[in-house]
Amino acid sequence: MLSNLNQPQQEAVNNTQGPLLVLAGAGTGKTKVLTSRIINIVNSYLASPQEILAVTFTNKAASEMRLRIQNIVGDQVNNMWIATFHSIAAKILRRHSEIVGLKSDFIIIDQDDQLRLIKQILADYNIDNKQFPAKNYLNKISKAKDINEAQSLINLGDNDAFLPKLSSVYQNYQYRLRSMNSVDFGDLLNYNLEIFSKSNETLLYYQNKFKYILVDEYQDTNNIQYQWLLKLSALNKNICAVGDDDQSIYSWRGANIANILRFEKDFNNAKIIRLEQNYRSSSAILDAAHSVIANNKQRHSKKLWTTKSQGEEVKLYSFNDDRNEANFVVEKIEEYLKKSKYKASEISILVRAGYQTRVFEEALIRSSLPYKIIGGMKFYERMEIKDAICYLRIIFNKNDDLALNRIINLPKRGIGETTISNIYQKSKDNKICLYDAISQSIINNEIKGRAKDGLISLISQIENWKRKINEINLSDLASIVLKESGYLGMWQLENSLEAQGRLENIEEFVNSLSDFSTITEFLEYVSLVETKEENFQESINIMTVHAAKGLEFDLVFIPGLEDGVFPSSRSIEEKNGVEEERRLLYVAITRAKQELILCYAKTRFVFGDYQQSLISRFINELPDYITSREKQGFENNILFDKKNFTNKTDISSSGLFGKRIFHQKFGYGKVVSVDGAKLEINFEKTGKKTVMQDFISLA
Repeated sequence: MLSNLNQPQQEAVNNTQGPLLVLAGAGTGKTKVLTSRIINIVNSYLASPQEILAVTFTNKAASEMRLRIQNIVGDQVNNMWIATFHSIAAKILRRHSEIVGLKSDFIIIDQDDQLRLIKQILADYNIDNKQFPAKNYLNKISKAKDINEAQSLINLGDNDAFLPKLSSVYQNYQYRLRSMNSVDFGDLLNYNLEIFSKSNETLLYYQNKFKYILVDEYQDTNNIQYQWLLKLSALNKNICAVGDDDQSIYSWRGANIANILRFEKDFNNAKIIRLEQNYRSSSAILDAAHSVIANNKQRHSKKLWTTKSQGEEVKLYSFNDDRNEANFVVEKIEEYLKKSKYKASEISILVRAGYQTRVFEEALIRSSLPYKIIGGMKFYERMEIKDAICYLRIIFNKNDDLALNRIINLPKRGIGETTISNIYQKSKDNKICLYDAISQSIINNEIKGRAKDGLISLISQIENWKRKINEINLSDLASIVLKESGYLGMWQLENSLEAQGRLENIEEFVNSLSDFSTITEFLEYVSLVETKEENFQESINIMTVHAAKGLEFDLVFIPGLEDGVFPSSRSIEEKNGVEEERRLLYVAITRAKQELILCYAKTRFVFGDYQQSLISRFINELPDYITSREKQGFENNILFDKKNFTNKTDISSSGLFGKRIFHQKFGYGKVVSVDGAKLEINFEKTGKKTVMQDFISLA
């Protein structure tokens, strides 16, 4: 077993006494070390299988660890406690539930049930769920439990400025859970700590039982997990924490990087072993990764190295705009696929935020290249995008019952299931569309109360929006519809990270509509996208960097390296936010095995117009050879062949004034003003736009 391990890995496996921190860099074989260490402990008779506790964050990671161990020690693995934090905590709670006033057959409720329960409580307090969403209360409660500060919700009283009666809602929520003999996921570890606090005998039992504790991805632990581990390891102190502070990218869901940084302070005489030999990436890729991450202050010193060759140079490309960036990436992929340099499944495009996928998806669709979104939905399959499209569909065609059914009470308009059922029956009986059934029901005074007011408002809005179809462009129409309908406000009010992501997607969707001259053209395009064959064996991968953690690919593209995109605008304003963004880029870079291509756009299409972008501060941290050999991607872009476009040396910007031109995206138009290389053009179909000179040709 040891012969398959390098020197530091062997040290980590053999160092079996006292606290141990294994700093396992990306691609350094941490799972091999964890499993080998457990096998060594058993084979050396240092502990029996049932005296070993190994905790992970995902069921997949636990299953992989269990399978590897089973291949060596056989059925003994069944006696080991190898599972996620929540699974282990649930097991302990069932054994000692009476200590905290529960029965052993308690139910663990999911998020849907949690929300349903909180909505009932809000109704009891006459709190408007539309104005103060239940999800906001749940987020606040869950976060407090994860950081071991649930008591603060009680101490706060009902003084929260954004969530009325938060303390009362929380206490009522906990009371209702107990009365139903139920818990939520956040309760599991909290109840464990309560058990340990109330019963020293129980705590001593588990401290003696678990002679060895192993923790995977220690950098991702939150405060409650950290406190739980401190309690269990306090007696034997044989805790082995494996992790990498350079890959701590989940603070937004409660992970606390301080836990791994202060390991030596928490455990006296702790030994630290660094796993720095990388088995995944080329030297060039590792050099780029280290050059960036070395700028972080909150980290343990380490540097990845490999016995592999230097490999392909890391390349940096700049583009005039994000559309050009996406087209170039897809061209490059096509080029490699034709040469059989890489398989499609070995290629990945890693984006900072979900909304960025759209432009790449559309470029891939135009090139008929198969792709899949990892860890998320394709752009036009996302709930908020489908909702927005349905609003446009019902404006375009009042007979579209499916579209109207989707948005009739979204956001909430007080239209209940009974009202909707009655309208459907009227539609069926009279053989008319749902829209006409609503209109007739209103005229005949067949609908009462809030439902009537909601439907009158909706029908009135739709009629008003219909009149605008030929008056304004599609992007502006969608913006008005989503605002006046209250749909945008619904997500803004939620004020969560999930809602923020949906709002970004909606913004990207609205911007994208300027590509289409008419609503008919857009709806036809969407229908073609949705009917594409998806059963591809070999597909190009698109995902956010967060979703890519733990994965690896031969060829990786990282686009959008601009301040405000990567790092994100929100992180720039937050304390330590840029450091986490730098770790995120480090994770992105180290997903690449053979080749890495970095990109940024000088302008990006935002709010229906091109806006100047600032180059990402991280680019200046790359090795000099990368930035000194930066390439202007648009010069090599065959989709925008330079011979078809005006050349700065042939025609000056001022010489374009008043001329009819063509733009790949906006079509034909006339130049109405000139500001250096920026041209204001009155396009025949989309109105005035500001574009760069490089992207227009004489008509």
